[in-house]
Amino acid sequence: MAVTVLTADGREMTGCVAHSARQLASLPQARLHPLCCLSPWAVGVYAAAATLPPFAWEVGR
Repeated sequence: MAVTVLTADGREMTGCVAHSARQLASLPQARLHPLCCLSPWAVGVYAAAATLPPFAWEVGR
């Protein structure tokens, strides 16, 4: 399962649900690629990102 996160400067990063959620929670103005929003796991990325603090890997989550 992979989704693509778009950063504020236009970079695209494709990753699994867990890593994409961490990117979404940590990068300012990050968003999912519009075509990823059609995927069933896009909601999982948004839901996981909402529960994570920014840079969760630095605090051990």
